[in-house]
Amino acid sequence: MTAVPADRAGLDRERVLGELIGMLAVVTGEDQRWAARVTAASRLEGDLRLESVELAALGERLRQAYGDSVDLAAFVAELDIYQIVGLTVGDLVAYVCASPAGSPAEMRGMRGMRGMQA
Repeated sequence: MTAVPADRAGLDRERVLGELIGMLAVVTGEDQRWAARVTAASRLEGDLRLESVELAALGERLRQAYGDSVDLAAFVAELDIYQIVGLTVGDLVAYVCASPAGSPAEMRGMRGMRGMQA
């Protein structure tokens, strides 16, 4: 995976990493001890043994937190099998930070504006 500059979308990588680990704990049903062992280098398949339904749930949580441009299913669909097997938590952090969506606060504001337009 290609590294993305930390400031590209104005998101703090460490904060995104923490939020992502929290989301992973929720979608897998694991506890805080499990979450404490998850790092940016943890592979979704090999280390965390994430199943497809959990990946889908993670995708939905990412979209809710960071906006519609964070489309995990579309991101994964563009990867080959070796990239999918090697996909790490850090790769997802880089993907979120590279998203053109901006910060979660900006996205919440945009969602509110969409509701007014309806």
